[in-house]
Amino acid sequence: MIALTVPEFTCELDLNAAISFEWVCGRFLDDVNRALVWLIRYRALTNWCEREDMAAWLRSRPARARDASAVAASFELNDDWQFDSERFRLAVESVGRGK
Repeated sequence: MIALTVPEFTCELDLNAAISFEWVCGRFLDDVNRALVWLIRYRALTNWCEREDMAAWLRSRPARARDASAVAASFELNDDWQFDSERFRLAVESVGRGK
């Protein structure tokens, strides 16, 4: 799965919005493949954020949601097109420590 740039993935990102493939294609007019990658990464991120343990962890420091979005742009997806929960959390923490 190809990586997206952080601005490419996070521009107009709303983790609470209902996103359609048509809306995503409107962001990537000349590249349906990148639109599909964006949607897969978006769904992986929202699934991760909705996990009860991760939701509480994200709420404990509001900047973590922004950091998670940045990491999600290029983080490796597993065979189920999801993020490995613990590895992803550690990557998000790493970004937060770097600030």
